[in-house]
Amino acid sequence: MTAAALVAALDEATDLAARGEPVPEGITDLVLRILTEARDAPPVLAALRGAADGRALLRVTDGARAIEFRAGDGTLFAEIADPKGKGPKVDATAVTWLGLLGGTLKPWLAFTRGLVVCRAGITELRWMQQTAERLQRGYEEARRLESAR
Repeated sequence: MTAAALVAALDEATDLAARGEPVPEGITDLVLRILTEARDAPPVLAALRGAADGRALLRVTDGARAIEFRAGDGTLFAEIADPKGKGPKVDATAVTWLGLLGGTLKPWLAFTRGLVVCRAGITELRWMQQTAERLQRGYEEARRLESAR
């Protein structure tokens, strides 16, 4: 499988971020699409190889939904979930999730500026930052491979 669908979703995220249309439900759908495409993209899975397994409930603070997110050691899973569901809760606005998981917001910036708040603890927060960094490296590689086609 190629990374073309992932790159298309990432391009859509970049365009949406540039237009500044903060519709939380639509953004949540796009973030979920990015993560769904990423789980089938070999460059992203390669970037996650060797990473610690973890999970988090990515809650959209300006919306009504959340995303159940699991990643680590070459795997990735995401689906819509209840914001009050089980698991470590990590809160951010829809735009922040789009930037962080869509590759336009550097993880160190999101976490050092308090744009992402982890309700569970520092261990989960650090895992989330490291996972976002690995995802973004995988996105960059997927883009490189697609542009070489």
